[in-house]
Amino acid sequence: MVLFAGSAPAMGAASDGQEELLVNGTFAAGSDSWWTNAGMAPDTSGGELCVDVPDVADPWGAILGQNDIALQPGSEYVLTFTARADRPATIRPIVQPAEYAPGDPYLATDARLGVAPVTATYTFVTPDEELPVANQVQFQLGGEGAYEVCFDDVSLVGPPYAHVPDTGPSVKVNQLGYLPDGPKNATVVTAATTAQPWVLKSGSGQVLAGGDTTPRGNDPSSGETVHTVDFSAYTQEAHDVRLTVGGETSHPFDIDAQLYQGLRADAMRLFYTNRSGTAIDGSVAGSEYARPAGHLGVLPNQGDDAVPCQEPKEWMDDWTCDYRLDVTGGWYDAGDHGKYVVNGGIATYQLLSAYERTLYAGVVDPDALGDSTLHVPERGNGVPDILDEARWNLEFMLKMQVPAREPLAGMVHHKVHDVEWTGLPLLPSDDPKPRALHRPSTAATLNLAAVAAVGARLWEETDPQFARELLRASRRAYAAAEAHPDLFAPDEDGDDGGGAYADDEVRDEFYWAAAELFLTTGKVRYARDLKANPLHEADVFSDGFYWGSVAALGRMDLATVPSGLPDRDRVRRSVVEGADRLVALQSGEAFGQTFTPADGRYPWGSNSSMLNNQVVIATAFDLTGDPAYADSVLEGLDYLLGRNVLGTSYVTGYGTDDARNQHSRWYAHSLDPSLPNPPTGSVAGGPNSSIQDPISSAWLEGCLPQWCYVDDIRAWAVNEITINWNSALAWVASFVADVSAQRAVTERR
Repeated sequence: MVLFAGSAPAMGAASDGQEELLVNGTFAAGSDSWWTNAGMAPDTSGGELCVDVPDVADPWGAILGQNDIALQPGSEYVLTFTARADRPATIRPIVQPAEYAPGDPYLATDARLGVAPVTATYTFVTPDEELPVANQVQFQLGGEGAYEVCFDDVSLVGPPYAHVPDTGPSVKVNQLGYLPDGPKNATVVTAATTAQPWVLKSGSGQVLAGGDTTPRGNDPSSGETVHTVDFSAYTQEAHDVRLTVGGETSHPFDIDAQLYQGLRADAMRLFYTNRSGTAIDGSVAGSEYARPAGHLGVLPNQGDDAVPCQEPKEWMDDWTCDYRLDVTGGWYDAGDHGKYVVNGGIATYQLLSAYERTLYAGVVDPDALGDSTLHVPERGNGVPDILDEARWNLEFMLKMQVPAREPLAGMVHHKVHDVEWTGLPLLPSDDPKPRALHRPSTAATLNLAAVAAVGARLWEETDPQFARELLRASRRAYAAAEAHPDLFAPDEDGDDGGGAYADDEVRDEFYWAAAELFLTTGKVRYARDLKANPLHEADVFSDGFYWGSVAALGRMDLATVPSGLPDRDRVRRSVVEGADRLVALQSGEAFGQTFTPADGRYPWGSNSSMLNNQVVIATAFDLTGDPAYADSVLEGLDYLLGRNVLGTSYVTGYGTDDARNQHSRWYAHSLDPSLPNPPTGSVAGGPNSSIQDPISSAWLEGCLPQWCYVDDIRAWAVNEITINWNSALAWVASFVADVSAQRAVTERR
């Protein structure tokens, strides 16, 4: 197994396998990484960490501690610290599983302190069994009356936790399965240098097919020597199928024409359960997802019904506002309680796009996204459910527009979220932090202009009044962005309570908005803006698209939505050429993924990069009808559904070994058993070479791209869920469901 890029020990590891496991034990970085309760405020100005302990009855009523410590089972550790008090007092040093993983402490003892510093050393051995992934060091200080205590040189030394993922069988398959008339490929991790025999068997042991593997050599994204298996020639339906190569047998899977019909609806589940400002109905979402409304001003919430602007910051150029906005509704963006226009914009757009595709593409099931097809409370209202869901966030985006007669009128606030970060787990209804509107940005304003323009044409028949409201808001936003073309969201606005979503390049947003306004209105002025934008004739597909790079969205709509665009044929060719490059790169990927970064590093949300590239390839299919593009999309899903080096399906509820501990404050079952895992159909962000969070940094240092993932709720850099990643999955799932339905009909004929 190749997990790391090199064989050198982790940075800081001692040659004897012992390592310092605590962070900032000398308090050189203040109180970073240490927490207190009981209102104690750490003071590190003297080089120690000192707290004034209140008069509380129980030892655990006042605690100094550090979390997220990973320990090896059956191993010896040494805890050392120096401490003093302003009078004699007894404290309790403890090392134990974190609160949410109850168990006996590994170490629990008393330490008697006096006014002179005392150095104490304790040795303990962890149980010889699997341990919780998170442990903590505590100093319980209560039960002694009020006093001051100071700590220095706190150390926990022992063998560091060695993360060895369970990668399952070496034969990697799509754990959901394959279409009878679709591509069927698998990848085998093996040291063999010559072709190996493979056999495909049914659940009863019947041999269905056989052949030889194709050696592919070393795979750069995993560092493994691999072979591939192509069993596409087998075109019958079969269930509980397994593929065996060299004595290794894959996880079970099905070969079935109906495989992707369920994923179409399941990929949409996350949006309803992520709704803000409304109680989630358990009879619609599933009883485990029922919860009170969040951010309606019901204590402890501060509410989103009258949110002020953030306090002035140095980078704001003196901007502030004296109004409050009702910004209730919308979707929570990701694992926190923030709502972001640019992320919500692309997510809302992709739901609208998935529906609009059914109006113009040749291979569609026109009823599959109609009324009463999704898990939403608006079922039965005569409107396609996917439009009902998209409207929930689009109405929130309208509320984020700066009112008339205010400075920057028509611009759109970039985001709204808590003024400070909150911890996990935390239901939206229990969030106690005040909220703030953040400065308007050109990018957010153009997001509203683009998405509202799409909505204006899609609601024109079912709700013409709403369509007119959307078009007015879109035009107003576009004009405001033209008047303020360089009001950028900076990196500095990501320190407190929410992500920055910084973007200082908005030619792509101008292009997208102009494209959608042209398609909706046919106005010459927007066609002129398109022609004047250098992106109109540029390659907008080479780097993929995401919330910060959206020109591809405008290009694909110009290619697929009917219009009088003079150079529409060239635009359509450009989409196909972009897809051709992606398909060519995919042919070199031994695991079938539709993403090949030029620098070889996987970014944050790499699974969305895979999915968004599949959107481009699927659009080429809609433009040409060439089944090779549909096959490429289907094979790309193999990687996401288990055909990867970790043998993990990144879609919750799909596959034998699926991700289910994604980073979230309320889909937090691993922290609080009373809370659920993410809904079925939620896609994890996936491998991220930068591993920015503490868990990934500690466990995955030096990882090769495909290895840079762990299914742990605290690993937010690799395992978050977001609305814009699930919107990409929803779009692709709808496409493959349409393709599989057509192939099933063709096969029956």
